[in-house]
Amino acid sequence: MRGSSLLPLIAGLYFPCIGALSLHKRDVPAVLDFPIERIQAAHPLRKRDIVDVSVLNTESSYYLLNLTLGTPAQKFSLALDTGSSDIWVNTANSSLCSGSDAPCNAYGLYNYSASSTYETVGTSINITYAGGTNAYGPYVTDKLTVGNATIDKMQFAIAESSNAAQGIVGIGYQVSTYQSEYDHKEYANLPQALVDSGAINSAAYSVWLNGLEATSGSVLFGGVNKAQYQGELQTLPIVPVYGEYMSLAIALTGVSVETDSDSNSYTQNLPLSVSLDTGSAFTELPEALVTKIYEALGATYDENDGMPYIDCDTREKDYNVTYSFSGATVTVGMSQLIFDGTEPDFPKGDCVLGLVPSEPGVNLLGDTFLRSAYVVYDLANNEISLANTNLNPGDDEILEIGTGTDSVPGATLVPSAVSSATGNGVATATGGVRTVTEAATATSGSTESTGGSSASRGSSAEATSTSSKGMAVAPTSKPIHLLSGLAGAGLLLAL
Repeated sequence: MRGSSLLPLIAGLYFPCIGALSLHKRDVPAVLDFPIERIQAAHPLRKRDIVDVSVLNTESSYYLLNLTLGTPAQKFSLALDTGSSDIWVNTANSSLCSGSDAPCNAYGLYNYSASSTYETVGTSINITYAGGTNAYGPYVTDKLTVGNATIDKMQFAIAESSNAAQGIVGIGYQVSTYQSEYDHKEYANLPQALVDSGAINSAAYSVWLNGLEATSGSVLFGGVNKAQYQGELQTLPIVPVYGEYMSLAIALTGVSVETDSDSNSYTQNLPLSVSLDTGSAFTELPEALVTKIYEALGATYDENDGMPYIDCDTREKDYNVTYSFSGATVTVGMSQLIFDGTEPDFPKGDCVLGLVPSEPGVNLLGDTFLRSAYVVYDLANNEISLANTNLNPGDDEILEIGTGTDSVPGATLVPSAVSSATGNGVATATGGVRTVTEAATATSGSTESTGGSSASRGSSAEATSTSSKGMAVAPTSKPIHLLSGLAGAGLLLAL
């Protein structure tokens, strides 16, 4: 997450019913199916762009989940983020949120004094997401309701100070909450709290963002919807960080680009650990790799705007970028990769391409990837299952995710998949499971944790490619200057 006019905000909050079908033929299946509403500008800001408050509310792209907090219920629309783990909400005490015309009002403001079920916790959050969005304030507990599920004492944070108009609902690993990382006190965040409440069987959920032109997608806690994907779900291991599961990342093993006149494949400096992050509007990969993709597509990076541009008509062409994960693939067409937006200094007729160079150690498959994928995040088994999305689904076919291993219905484990990081940058096969080094997982070097904050070392080498026709194209503009910023990457910095 990280011109022009914002599409109309949600007119009201609503809560759907629990899904209708069950793998186990239960009368009341343990799944929770909710719409997520997309807020879109003419072009989205990058997650790490620093912007002032007036821009922050009008140039953005993110998906909102509706829930209530407190007794009586207070309504909220919060940005859904698989790249972080805490829930936090704004209050009227924040300078950004004070006043009747404050941008926060559209998303909800928490008033603890108006809730009879509010309780203090005794710890605080002081979080910065990958350099931009931040929130500071106390942790509390209160009644949370999402759809038909109720959690009586859900822990979340009250942002007495933040620079974002909307709060965040992080649904990553509970070990990666701010309190767990910095106070060493773990609590059940939303996926685990739904399990503990009996609403779902396992800490697992599916995300379907729908297409770029759509205004809504869905998140399905505890289940999969076979109508929303094509082919077969393929299961991959989540890549741990120094032996711990902290980020919802898998190993990217190859990228290919198909145009009407050429085919290119890129594998050097791969495998690479990439986070599947709904909190990032763009896909962010190492500069060397992204530059090769620009060349293949005919795109150019504008260093002044910090964005790439490409001929808008390319959206109508049968070009695609295919991402490979140990044999499993997701194909992204140009209609899902090119935004209907431009900048004043872009060439006439050019639009924003949703693929940008990453900063060292932060590689994200954001919404410009995820809209083309159906993703099952299985936190309980440290696995992610993928399939190509179905943008024209028929009737829902919802199945429960059960407990134990092999619990995602219809999913097949990818053999010999890259699964861990251990050494000097060379992927090897060990006992049928390939291992990728720490250097490869962080690309531009490895990411190491020092006192709870994120730091990176090393620099990436040039990517190389194979081409079926060797077509020459103009290089992108240089140098590339990356900005810092908006929420979602799940990299927490101690302040």
